Amino acid sequence: MGPISVLIQDSSAIKQILDEVSSQLPVSLQAKLLPAGHLSSFQAQVAAAHRRIETRRSQSLLRTIIAETCQSINKKKAALDAKVDTSASAHRLCLLEKELEDLEAKVRATKQRIQEEKDLIAGSKQEAEVLTSELKADLTELSNLSKQVVPGADEDDEAVLAEVDRIRLDAIAAIDAFLQ
Repeated sequence: MGPISVLIQDSSAIKQILDEVSSQLPVSLQAKLLPAGHLSSFQAQVAAAHRRIETRRSQSLLRTIIAETCQSINKKKAALDAKVDTSASAHRLCLLEKELEDLEAKVRATKQRIQEEKDLIAGSKQEAEVLTSELKADLTELSNLSKQVVPGADEDDEAVLAEVDRIRLDAIAAIDAFLQ
């Protein structure tokens, strides 16, 4: 527990001393020392800042999981996009059906190729359904993981801590200056 944490817990002793000597101090020094007597009012902010910093520092694994999940989702989305685009297969199917009408002599060979293209389209649709299901599950998981990340930045919370420490140091410096 650092000096800030101790003072934040109970600054009543500082306030009491300041109340006793304030009439003997110049107004400029009183203005510098007044916030130091009320450091306990920062207790909730300092505690919350410490908790958020600790939580963020412990979330490196969560951030790694989220990054890996995003990469996996992007790969599955690319695969899904490739499987969903069946326009080339449908176009080949139309050409083959027209060839069947034009070339009665090649009926059996052409029918076989048509069936193969139909199988390819059906297989692509089934694979697309599986990938769509997996993608939905991954997006749900990503959403749940993202909700666990503590918002904000350490810099903001460290700024709160620095401000409280600055007030403490200003009070100490003002007392030192007054005593000299």
